[in-house]
Amino acid sequence: MVCHRVALLLFASLVASRAPSAEPGLEVEFAESPTFDFAGSAPPDLAATPFTVDEKARIAEVVVDVEARSRALLADLPRRIRVVVARVDRDLSGVGGVSGRADAPGEVLIEISRRLEGGPAAAAGLRNALFHELHHQARGWTIRENRFGPGIAVAAVNEGLAEVFAEEQTGRVLAANEYPDDVDEWAREILALPNDADYVEWMFAHPDGREAIGYRTGRYLVHRAMANSGKTVLELSELSPQEIIGLAQLNP
Repeated sequence: MVCHRVALLLFASLVASRAPSAEPGLEVEFAESPTFDFAGSAPPDLAATPFTVDEKARIAEVVVDVEARSRALLADLPRRIRVVVARVDRDLSGVGGVSGRADAPGEVLIEISRRLEGGPAAAAGLRNALFHELHHQARGWTIRENRFGPGIAVAAVNEGLAEVFAEEQTGRVLAANEYPDDVDEWAREILALPNDADYVEWMFAHPDGREAIGYRTGRYLVHRAMANSGKTVLELSELSPQEIIGLAQLNP
């Protein structure tokens, strides 16, 4: 197994009554082989080019900063977080050169495109992806041990919450997440779907050519719910997807 582990068991200060074993910690690892011990499946296009020592240091610095900022805001963030960073041979320019997934409670995979001009240090999407995935961790929207039921509407709201949270923390809005003028129609489409509707079609690439319908509509629903209720994205994050959809008050 080829990997590089940054020894980053970062322990935050806690109240004296807590045992040391309960202390939060962060571990950052760099995957450079398909045989790496991933929590979920390894990226099928893991790039052969390893990260340099300087790249690893810069990426780890960002991870440490984002995790600390997220932990100060997200009370339900798992006490221990493992972030695995992989370089992939995939075009991720639409999402700032970086993608991520919350595999399981406490487990996050970050994928950085090898095609990114300037390398990982220039990955403007790294902070956005980290804030996004850490929000999923706090909310329990993980691939394994998920706290939520099925349905594209549920997925859309949870992704919308994570994206709005990330945008507020970074000040960056990804073009891929902008919603169109007729997004109300998209929302009504999603709400009418059966619970077993095709996830890939509605969240990523629809046969009619639309992309990221669920992500973009979810962001819209969260924005509407915030505007109508006066609640912050953190306050909305305490509510169920159904409650947030109700606050969005979609036009009939």
